[in-house]
Amino acid sequence: MALGALLFVALLLRFVTCDNCFGGADGGASISANIEKNIETVALVSTFSQSEGWRIENGRTVSEASVALDDGRIIFIAADSPGQNSCTDLTARSGCVFLANMFGDSVMWFALADTNGDKPTRVLELPSLVDMLDSGSRGVLANGWIVRLANGVKKTCGEDTGTLRDFINSYAPDKSISKLNLITDQVDEVVCTG
Repeated sequence: MALGALLFVALLLRFVTCDNCFGGADGGASISANIEKNIETVALVSTFSQSEGWRIENGRTVSEASVALDDGRIIFIAADSPGQNSCTDLTARSGCVFLANMFGDSVMWFALADTNGDKPTRVLELPSLVDMLDSGSRGVLANGWIVRLANGVKKTCGEDTGTLRDFINSYAPDKSISKLNLITDQVDEVVCTG
C-alpha cells in the first residue's frame, strides 16, 4: 500500500512539473503541421466575410472569416486554421470554390480555389491523380489533396489507357489533370495532357 501511495505521488509530481503534458504550454492544444488534406466539403462560395487583417500567413489564417456556400451552409474559419488560398477575387460571387477537411462544424484544413473561367462550370480542374486509397474510393493528387473518386472514373486520352491504376502509372505526376465534379464532389474524369 505504501508502494502504491509512493507511485501515486510520483505520478502527481510528474504532471505538476510537466510543461506540456496536455498540450498546454502555449495556452492551448497545438495542431499538427501535417493536417490531412482530405477534401470532404466542396461548394461554390456565395459570399466571403473576413475580420480586419484576415490573411493566410505560413499556411495558417491570421484573424477569422466565414464563408457562405451556394448550398446554404455558413462555415466559420477560426484564426490559426491551416489553409491555402489561390482564389484571385474572394469578393466575386461564385468566383471561388471552398474545399475543406471538416470535423463536425470545425474546419481542420481548407483551400479556396478559382473557378474555371468567367462562366464557371460545375467542374474544377485539379492536379494529376498520383495514387489511390481505400480500394480506389479516394485518390491522392499531386498537391497532396485527397479527393473522393467516382465509381468508374472516365479516362480521356488519345489512346486506350487501361485501368485507372495504369493511367496513374503513365501520366502522373505532371502529364494529366483531374476533374472534380462540383455537384457530386467527386473526381469523375482524368485527362492526359502530355
